[in-house]
Amino acid sequence: MDGSSVNSEPKEAPASAAASPGGAQPASSETPGLSHLAADAGAGESAARDERAAINRSLFMMQDHLAELDARLARLEPLLRAGSLARIGLRGLAKILRFPFKLAALILHWRETGRRITDARFRSGRLVFDSSRSVFRRRVDFHAFAGHLRRSFGFFPPAVYRVEPRQRLALARRPRVLHAIANVWVGGSTQLLVDLHNHLGHRFEMKVVTSAVPAHGSHAGMSIDVLPKPNSRHLVRGIFSRFRPHIAHVHYWGDVDASWYRMIFEIAAEFGCPILQNINTPVAPFADVRVDHNVFVSRSVLDQFGSTVPASVIRPGIDLDRFAPPAVIDPHAFDGIGMIYRLESDKLDKDAIELFLAIAERRPKTRIIIIGDGSLFTHFRSRVEQEGRLLQFEFFGYVPYEDLPAQFARFKTFIAPVRQESFGQVIPFAMCAGLAVAGYKVGAVPEILGDTRTLGETLDETVEIVTALLDDPKRIAALGERNRALALERFSVEDMAIRYFQLYRDLAPREVEILGGLPDAVHFPL
Repeated sequence: MDGSSVNSEPKEAPASAAASPGGAQPASSETPGLSHLAADAGAGESAARDERAAINRSLFMMQDHLAELDARLARLEPLLRAGSLARIGLRGLAKILRFPFKLAALILHWRETGRRITDARFRSGRLVFDSSRSVFRRRVDFHAFAGHLRRSFGFFPPAVYRVEPRQRLALARRPRVLHAIANVWVGGSTQLLVDLHNHLGHRFEMKVVTSAVPAHGSHAGMSIDVLPKPNSRHLVRGIFSRFRPHIAHVHYWGDVDASWYRMIFEIAAEFGCPILQNINTPVAPFADVRVDHNVFVSRSVLDQFGSTVPASVIRPGIDLDRFAPPAVIDPHAFDGIGMIYRLESDKLDKDAIELFLAIAERRPKTRIIIIGDGSLFTHFRSRVEQEGRLLQFEFFGYVPYEDLPAQFARFKTFIAPVRQESFGQVIPFAMCAGLAVAGYKVGAVPEILGDTRTLGETLDETVEIVTALLDDPKRIAALGERNRALALERFSVEDMAIRYFQLYRDLAPREVEILGGLPDAVHFPL
């Protein structure tokens, strides 16, 4: 059978040749056609190998150059460290040398100096109970007085916010996150930045770009670049070029800062940088460039404005241990009410003080503590003076973040007289400290409290709610316990940091290694 099969092949060849145009032989493994294709494939593989080898050689050369640069930097490190120390020393010396000139300016402008001293004294007045006469008297808190004078005159002002990392750096070269925010004044958005630095700074290198820093004081532990309004496209591009962020985290609130934010968004998109947008105020998200993910600080803001891209609700967390109920409570705290807000028109208006005045009229023995500063301060003070109620009010002015927990020992009912609210971290502060919370039923306040029984629609309704609370200390205590339990359940800063870590991990380019293999937990022992 094998022999006949071999002898049959020459007989079939002519038929095949006749079927082929021009009598050409069909290609086979033995024909030059396939040999040519195989040769081409071999040549292609050889070229690919040569290209890979060339790329590897280039990479090795780059690694050698980088190693050489690292060695040079290591040799220069003592000089750089000495230069840094010298710069710090020169800055301190410059501050000391400016001191006499500042004193001379204060003497020269003595009227303005006197006004500032009087103003600082007023903000330092405290209502202290005189047991011999069973009345409250106003006395100056000299520690607070010294702090107000330092801030007012700019004499070595303390840090406004201070970054306190919770754990050691995990890597020297970490993925880079650029935070963009219109200002880093006192408020919840700046506190969010500090919390992200504290809890994620060991995994991510962070830089902040802003248009304005506090007039008096500074933030310690954050790298901040200032781009004043109107910002320059060239300057913004320079920051992106130098820092080369893997993620742009934009803390957006639009309004008068919309044009400043627009430049940030456009340059981030130009660099192809993944963009995470935080919606921290009741505004529609920026949508004129590609945004990868939106984060809303409350469900109410998300429901109000919606999102055309993937979105999450991440409520700002708080340091639950820091704002634990105070060990010692003022014995008159149950007949005291207070608020802690930036006295600006973003959340409050001029009518906010009317709620407190109405309560003061209904309850002449109630102490009212106003903590905060801003453009509305003068109006609030003027209205209280007009009504002759200064002996019921304490105007603290600005209080450092570190000192806030102590203030919750002085009153047991926190008042939220806001006209709009996207979240409001001070309410969870008060809840965690075991205070009752009352105020207007607006924005995210019902969402934060998980209840509306202590919230009113109008001034008169809210006055009735607050005065009824003050007449019932047991109910205040019960609400405080309930609020604390809710705060412990919902507002942990560690849980918040984990949510942001997961977003950073998902948004970072694939080639970026974010400590693979480690859990999402962000709170490790030092």
